[in-house]
Amino acid sequence: MPVAQPRPESALSAAPAAPPAAVPEAARTPIPISPAARLADELALPAPSPVHQLQAELVQLTAPPQAEEEVLYPGWFRLAFPLGSSLLLWAAILWGASFLA
Repeated sequence: MPVAQPRPESALSAAPAAPPAAVPEAARTPIPISPAARLADELALPAPSPVHQLQAELVQLTAPPQAEEEVLYPGWFRLAFPLGSSLLLWAAILWGASFLA
């Protein structure tokens, strides 16, 4: 979401036009322009505030723990078991169908 930037001309256009003699001396001094607001980048350090501390504590609580590596069956078994089961079932189907014919 873009940040709204103040427009310097809006303050001048809202002020009523007055002759230079009617304007007090303090009003004639130029207004120092503050730097424009900017978005924080990845390298910016967060301000130390209670909100940031609470957020850091909550992130630690919600972060998933390091998952242990799951032990899997060996590759030859994961390939041979479905193929062998399929062949066995097809043999049983064909054997049963031979009695029906």
